[in-house]
Amino acid sequence: DEKLLEGGNLDPRLEVAVRVRAGEKKILEQIDGIFKDRELELDVLEYYQERRLKDLGLVGEQGDIIFWEPK
Repeated sequence: DEKLLEGGNLDPRLEVAVRVRAGEKKILEQIDGIFKDRELELDVLEYYQERRLKDLGLVGEQGDIIFWEPK
């Protein structure tokens, strides 16, 4: 895209299309970066189900789920 734009001998419609495509690529790269950052945080996030099980006392010290047998 950059090389096409630097050449300068583009049909005006093609130039617009190339600029739109370049802009879309930048946006997609930014979104990809955001998702990669979020992915790195997944191990430290506490999910609602985990928090609820802790509140109910159904999770042990190591995060293991405690099951009990009904009487």
